[in-house]
Amino acid sequence: MKHEPIPLDYCGDCNYYLNIPIHLQEVRKAIQKTRNSTPGVDGVSTNWFKKLSIKDLTSITSFFQEVFSTSYIPEEWKHSIIVPVPKLNKDKSKINSYRPIALASVFSKFFERILIQRITHHLLIGKKIPPSVNGFLPLRDNQLAIYKIHIAITEAHAHKKYLLGISLDIKSAYDSVYIDGLILKCLRLGIKGNIIKVLHSFLQNRTIQVRWRNSLSKTKNVQKGLPQGSVVLPILFICFLSDFFETLDVGVEYSIFADDIFIFCAHTSLDYISKKLQNTMENVYKWCTYWKLDISPEESFIADLSKKKLQSFPRITSAGFPLPWTQTIKYLGINFSKINQNGVILKNIQSKALRKIKAVKSIAYKNYGPRTKDLINIVNNSICSLFYYSCSLTNKFSETQYKACNSIQTMALRVALGLPKWTPNIVLMKIAGQEVLSEKLRG
Repeated sequence: MKHEPIPLDYCGDCNYYLNIPIHLQEVRKAIQKTRNSTPGVDGVSTNWFKKLSIKDLTSITSFFQEVFSTSYIPEEWKHSIIVPVPKLNKDKSKINSYRPIALASVFSKFFERILIQRITHHLLIGKKIPPSVNGFLPLRDNQLAIYKIHIAITEAHAHKKYLLGISLDIKSAYDSVYIDGLILKCLRLGIKGNIIKVLHSFLQNRTIQVRWRNSLSKTKNVQKGLPQGSVVLPILFICFLSDFFETLDVGVEYSIFADDIFIFCAHTSLDYISKKLQNTMENVYKWCTYWKLDISPEESFIADLSKKKLQSFPRITSAGFPLPWTQTIKYLGINFSKINQNGVILKNIQSKALRKIKAVKSIAYKNYGPRTKDLINIVNNSICSLFYYSCSLTNKFSETQYKACNSIQTMALRVALGLPKWTPNIVLMKIAGQEVLSEKLRG
C-alpha cells in the first residue's frame, strides 16, 4: 500500500521542555539505562560508553545537540542489520517461523532514549494518552489492561448481562505504520518543534540488510513502518493508536496494550450489543484504511464471555468477512472464557508451567548443568513468574486454586533441588529459602 506524504507544519506553540538543549545529565542517564546487549552496526557495546570520562560525555552531548538542532541524522543511525532467529518448534523452511532481531547503532539508541524520555514526560503530564491505552508508560502495565477485561466480565456476570469480546489482530502492525500519519498525530498531541523534526528525519529513508549465517544481503530501502529494535518504537506506536477510541460506538469499551487490541460490549440486549459491535467494526475498518493499516479477520476472534446462553451467534464482520467465534479468547497471554473464569486461567498457567518444569528436568541432575542456586532462580523467574504476570487475576483465586498454584511451585523446586516426592513441603521450602507462592500472590 503506497503511503502518500502529508503536508506537515512542525511549528506552533512548542512545549519548552521538549525542545530545551540536551544536557550532560540526560546523556549519562540514557547510557546507564541502556542494556548491555549485542553491539549494533557500529560494533560498539554499551559497556564501552559506560566507562567514558566526563570530558568524553560532554563531547557526545555537544554532538547530540548539533543533531537535535539541525535535524540531520547520520546515515549509520538509519541503518539496521536484521538477524532471523528461528522460533521454537516451528518449520524452519517457512519465513514466518523466524523472529527478526534488529541490530542498530548503540550510539543512536542513546539519542533516541533522550527523545523518548522527553516525549513520555509530555504525554503523562498533559494526560494526552487515553486511560485504556496501556504499555510502555508508568502505571500502564499489562496488569491494568488484563484487570479491566476481568472486571468487565465479573460485572456482566453479576448483573446478568450479555458480554461479547473481540480481539483484533493488525497485520504487521509495527511494520505498517504510516510515517507521515504518525508525525501528524504527534503534532496533534502537542509534540512540536525540533523534537518532531528530528524524529521525522530519523524515521524516513531508512535502510536494512539481512544477515544470514556469515553473509549480508544487499541494502534495501524502507519507506514505512517503525524500525525494529528501536527505542522509539513502543512510545511512537502508542501515539499512533491514541485516537483509536474514536472508532468506538457508544457503549463499546476497549483495552489496548502495545499492538494487542480488545474491544467489548455488555448489555441486557444481545441485539443492542450486535449492532454496537458491528458499527464499531465498520468504523475500525475505515480508521485502518485511512491510516494505511490492515485488520486480519482470520486472526481476529469474537467470544461470548457472559453466563447467559446465546440462542444464536450474531454475525459480526470485518471488511465483509465474518469474525470466527471461539469458546475462549486470548488477550495478553490470558485465556478468557464464559465458564469458570479463574479455572480457565489456572489451567492455562499450569499447562505452561508443566512444560517449563519438563525443560528444567532436562538440565538438572547433571554434573555439567547449572548449580542448585541457579536452578532455583530459573524456577522463580521462569515458572513462578507465570503466576506473578497474572497477579491481578490470581489474587482472586479460591483456596483450592491456591493449593494448585503451590503444587506447581513445590514440584518445580523438587526438580531444582533433586529431592524425592515424599519430602515434606515445609522442609522443601526451608531448604530452597522460598516463600509459599500463594502467600506472595495474596500480598
